[in-house]
Amino acid sequence: MELALRISLLIAILLYIVIIMVLLKKKSLNLKYSLLWLFMAVVLLVMVAFPSLVELLANLIGVASYINAIFMSFIFFILLLLVSLTSIVSKQRREIKTIIQTVALLKKQVDDLKNGK
Repeated sequence: MELALRISLLIAILLYIVIIMVLLKKKSLNLKYSLLWLFMAVVLLVMVAFPSLVELLANLIGVASYINAIFMSFIFFILLLLVSLTSIVSKQRREIKTIIQTVALLKKQVDDLKNGK
C-alpha cells in the first residue's frame, strides 16, 4: 500500500473517530450502540497501520489478495451492523407495542371514569 494512500486513509479514519466522539458528546449516539462503530474504527486503523498483517491474515484464510480480505472484512462489519440495528429496531418495536397497549388501557379507564361507570 502506497504511503500517500495510507496517510489519506489514516486521516479519514481519525476524522471518522472524531465524528463519532462528537456525536457521543452531543448525545446524538448512545454509547451502547456506538461501541460497534468504535470497534470498526479501531480495526480499520490497525488494517491501515499494518498492511502486512492484513496480507498475512489473507494468506492464512486463503484469500488471493489482501484487498479482497479488506473487502470481506467490510462486508462482515456491514452485516454485523445490520444485525445489530435489526435487533435494536425489533426491541423498540416490542416496547412501542407495549406502550400503545398501556396508553389504550389508560384511555379506556379515563373514559370510564368520565362516564361514571
